[in-house]
Amino acid sequence: MTDLPAALAAWQQLLGPEHVISATAALAAAQTATFATHQRIPALIRPASRAELQACVRIAARYQVPLCPISQGKNWGYGSRVPATDGCVLAELGRMNRILDYDEKLAYVTLEPGVTFQQLYDFLARAGSNLMINATGSAPDTSVIGNTLERGVGAGPYADRAQYVCNLEVVLPGGELIHTGYGRFDTPLAPLHAAGVGPQLAGMFTQSSYGIVTRMTVWLAPRPAYFHTLYFRLGQAARLPALIDALQQLKLAGPPQAQYSLWNDYKLLATVQQYPWQAAGGRTPLPDELRAGLCAQLDVAAWNGFGGLYSCSRRHGRAERDLVARALKGKADNLTFVSDTRAQLARVLSRPLRWLSDYNIVKATRSHDRSASPWFGVPSGNLSSAYWRKATPVPATPDPDADGCGVIWCSPCVPFDGRQVAEACAISERVLLAHQFEPNIALIGVTPRVVYAIVSLIYDRAVPGEDQRARACHDTLLRELVGRGYLPYRLGLQSIGGLPPAHDDDAQLHGRLRAALDPHGILAPGRYDA
Repeated sequence: MTDLPAALAAWQQLLGPEHVISATAALAAAQTATFATHQRIPALIRPASRAELQACVRIAARYQVPLCPISQGKNWGYGSRVPATDGCVLAELGRMNRILDYDEKLAYVTLEPGVTFQQLYDFLARAGSNLMINATGSAPDTSVIGNTLERGVGAGPYADRAQYVCNLEVVLPGGELIHTGYGRFDTPLAPLHAAGVGPQLAGMFTQSSYGIVTRMTVWLAPRPAYFHTLYFRLGQAARLPALIDALQQLKLAGPPQAQYSLWNDYKLLATVQQYPWQAAGGRTPLPDELRAGLCAQLDVAAWNGFGGLYSCSRRHGRAERDLVARALKGKADNLTFVSDTRAQLARVLSRPLRWLSDYNIVKATRSHDRSASPWFGVPSGNLSSAYWRKATPVPATPDPDADGCGVIWCSPCVPFDGRQVAEACAISERVLLAHQFEPNIALIGVTPRVVYAIVSLIYDRAVPGEDQRARACHDTLLRELVGRGYLPYRLGLQSIGGLPPAHDDDAQLHGRLRAALDPHGILAPGRYDA
């Protein structure tokens, strides 16, 4: 039987009253996401170490109080800090923010869940490191471990970052401690080899509630000796399938570290400005004539491509550039490469060099800057698109939850095939426009075999009825995509229950695992439950 008062008293004695929070304002903030939620949180606890967390988990198990761990809680578009079920106490791990180990030669860092992308970037900069982290497109103060456990992706090498980690330390629902791979032995191999010997358990703790990860080794990529940023466009959406097929072949057999992304016009417009309410006369979605005018004014195409080529030498970089240019000839418009040499020249001349391309090369140079570009692991802090539909300007310190931004993400995984990617985009466009939202779509070629389509449903929560309309739109979109076999690569609160029935005994297996590890169901109940 749940005994919350006894658990709170025990946590206060363990952590100190200042780290057991039940103030109304703090709870209200924790219960607020970028879409409507109903879950209520009775308290927040903030342990500072693995030992404190283990003790907190044992208290939760003793008094059968459900506990939901979060790192920094900035899971915008998927539920923010809000747990999947009512009555969960939040275990906020932001105070566990140490970088525990770092090796320049073997290219790894071991850290705790409170370490942010900005903190890690600053640490590497102070160390004079030639290594870089794969940057997130979200805020700089998001958690490296938190994003990895959700299998988030980013820009640059090791984009599918969950594939480049090992040596997880995990607190189980009963308070026990395990280490994955070689981490359970006294060996220098622990941060270097993911599988170890025997069953490989690390994957069990991503997108799950089987344990709380308290440390992780993250593999880092070397900064390239030579680098190209590439830009390309597609003037007609009907040509998207051929471009996707060309990019797939490049990912499969082209430059091994190359990364490519595509944004549609709605996505790019939402990044550079807010909704033109006055020009639109209050109409939604964005009228076609206004959309066309904005795209012409801002030099935005139907699809806008970005990429990076990471090369070991100038000669190697030029060969890779030529390979990509041949592959995309006739498939993409205005293909432009900005090399280290060209970027340096542009900075020296310090003026728009339109003879290089139809792009503003000064802007392109800023994107190429190794001290400022997400292609080099620099956290971008790009949250402006969350404010696309807001009638007020983007604040100096954005907080999408507190500022009433409406953001719901639907993230289908689609075969890296032109016809199927185009179909997923067409479904997204049709459903969002029918519900009076702009189909804001990014395509990320994470592997040679699948594309992640990040569909952003953006609105203003202050407008009456928008929460309900946005949720109906999301549910329709998810249902149609799943019906075509394009399942999400990650789930948010809004998409729990949206997967199709499994055709095997997967649910029974997960039920047995859950019963063995967490018989009272106290750890993040409802999160990714089978």
